[in-house]
Amino acid sequence: MSTRLSTQANLGTFDHRREGMAVMRSNMELLLLQSTIIGACVGVISSVLALIPSGGPNLAFLEFCQQSALLLAAGLACALLGSAIIGVLISVTVSVSHKFGIDPDNIGTPIASSFGDMSTLFILSLITSLLITQIQTLWPCLVVVLSLGLTVFLFHIVRRNEHMAHHITEGWLPLVYAAVTSSIAGIIVEKYADRFPGMPALVPVMNGIGGNIGTVFASRLSTSLHKASKRDIAGGGSAKEHNLVMFILLLINIPVQLGFLAMHRFVDTSLHVTLWFVLVYVAATVIHGLAMLVLGRLACIILWSKGYDPDDYVNPFITGTGDMLGTVLLALVFLLV
Repeated sequence: MSTRLSTQANLGTFDHRREGMAVMRSNMELLLLQSTIIGACVGVISSVLALIPSGGPNLAFLEFCQQSALLLAAGLACALLGSAIIGVLISVTVSVSHKFGIDPDNIGTPIASSFGDMSTLFILSLITSLLITQIQTLWPCLVVVLSLGLTVFLFHIVRRNEHMAHHITEGWLPLVYAAVTSSIAGIIVEKYADRFPGMPALVPVMNGIGGNIGTVFASRLSTSLHKASKRDIAGGGSAKEHNLVMFILLLINIPVQLGFLAMHRFVDTSLHVTLWFVLVYVAATVIHGLAMLVLGRLACIILWSKGYDPDDYVNPFITGTGDMLGTVLLALVFLLV
């Protein structure tokens, strides 16, 4: 949503208040629809996985139904509330930055991803703590029914929007890919958390910053491709310009990573930071950041050449790959030092 709105802002859609509001509303509706469907899928998968530690088929049917209703309700409610909050934040960020002459491509995606992770965790913990006290009541089932009803309502709204209807059948592969790869990253963290106590705290730093510079670059490149298409110009900006942006973003990554590493060292004394650790960690962050930038560039160019809008596909691929690759690299850092 952030990249789509940023592109529209740079194309001049937000210069007209009515058009800008229409674009924000339609993107919000699509975001809510996609979030609830993904939330429902996550709830179903969690219910199946809950059978493993609970004894599989030996789990009482009633207990399984209660757990499934709780997980599904938590997934749906968190998806709805979280996406609504982040959608409003994205809309306000893009609108305000465009009004003051700031390129939303540079700030929209990082703010959305950073605040989105934090707000999602808070909302999920809050909703789960409330629903778990009502696990033996009908409240979780009621939440599920209401959420599914809203999903059907959103489906009909999006389907009637000629500019958004195609998203109902397109763009799901990147979302599923991001969910799967992020889950793999979580499994890796869980495997090494006991062996390396300092690793979990550095995972969001490694993955978040590297992913952000990749999505910022992809958002800028997508906007340049749309602008060139609107003006009937071949390509999306010069290769020299894109190389310079990649170089600047990669340089920004290093001091930010070192700053977070230093701050974490003072907060968590269990992390033994030596010169060798710093060198290996910086090398890993550079590899991660460069990989995200190259992935963003190649994905945008290839998708655009195939007739696909990079705004709809690239960011989930970058964030999903970034989470998995960053976690693997961080695990290698701790193994090497």
